[in-house]
Amino acid sequence: MACNLTRGLLVDCKDQIGGLKKIYFVKSFCSDILGRATFNNTNPLQMDDAGIENWDIKEDIGSGVDGVQVFQYDLRPNLSSMTVNFNSDPATGTTFFEQTLSISLQKLSVAQTNELKLVAYNRSQVFVLDQNDNVFLLGISNGVDVSGGTAVTGVAKGDMTGFTLELRAEEKEPMIWLPPTQGQSNGSGSITTNYPFDGLADDAKLLITKGS
Repeated sequence: MACNLTRGLLVDCKDQIGGLKKIYFVKSFCSDILGRATFNNTNPLQMDDAGIENWDIKEDIGSGVDGVQVFQYDLRPNLSSMTVNFNSDPATGTTFFEQTLSISLQKLSVAQTNELKLVAYNRSQVFVLDQNDNVFLLGISNGVDVSGGTAVTGVAKGDMTGFTLELRAEEKEPMIWLPPTQGQSNGSGSITTNYPFDGLADDAKLLITKGS
């Protein structure tokens, strides 16, 4: 059976922390990443090469390179999270995974309001960077949609003013992992090129657009 178990699990070291650093919205929805990507033989949920040059949303990202643009959202610590709910029903023989992102973005502005309106209208894939430098891809087959959110002014002077967003996807896999990153610094004191996507074989085909 394809679902036979393959390993045991140990109690591991207490060396992880919770929370998210950043998320990256793909510019628009790619319809067949699974058919274009290459996955790890040992860890089949790890995408080693995204096959970006064959994505149906590829475009010239500069110097004649076909690639894909992603938009980086920086997140404050202790305010945002990713949750994956496992849904399995023996009666129907079905299993699927509900991927949820809950993010908070501080301050209200007209430019930010307009951009988040576009996020709500849109459907795309989302990369997630956690506080342990793990990188995940959500919505690989069906995309990620906004399921709710708020623009809030707060009541008291110490309350947050800004936006909250809830994003949701339903997929056949819990989440897709990217290969480990070297981290923001590559050990020699230099900034890692294309962090946190530097573990991908085709990371140079991702154009990261940061906030301004």
